[in-house]
Amino acid sequence: MIKNQTIREQLEAYIEKKYKIHEEQLPFNHEDYAVFRQPSGKWFAVFFVKPYSEFGLGGDKTVDVVSFKIRDKELAETLYEQPGYIKGYPNTGWGWVSALLDGTVPFEDLCRWLDESYEATLHEPGNMNVPLEKRK
Repeated sequence: MIKNQTIREQLEAYIEKKYKIHEEQLPFNHEDYAVFRQPSGKWFAVFFVKPYSEFGLGGDKTVDVVSFKIRDKELAETLYEQPGYIKGYPNTGWGWVSALLDGTVPFEDLCRWLDESYEATLHEPGNMNVPLEKRK
């Protein structure tokens, strides 16, 4: 871990080091999205930035967020009740959980959920095998 790195940067470095997978940026000019996916094309982590207000939280400041897949629905429901976790954004129907990267959720827990997500998506067929173009 490098001093002065954001939690998002630390998590992205964790994924790259452990799984040898690099981020892909989605081609949206207005959002800071990045995805990490299995060799099959299946996504297992999505990073983005949104205002706290989009999650029903006070303030206009923005926050980095990571979404990951949790297989156990009861575990996901338990996480939603914990500070720093929200139902998978933007779609709650896909079995994803999101976490605010503002220090509320411990780094070690975030790594655990990313590992869980990697395993949960490892043998699922991907929906796209072509890499996304990088934003300019």
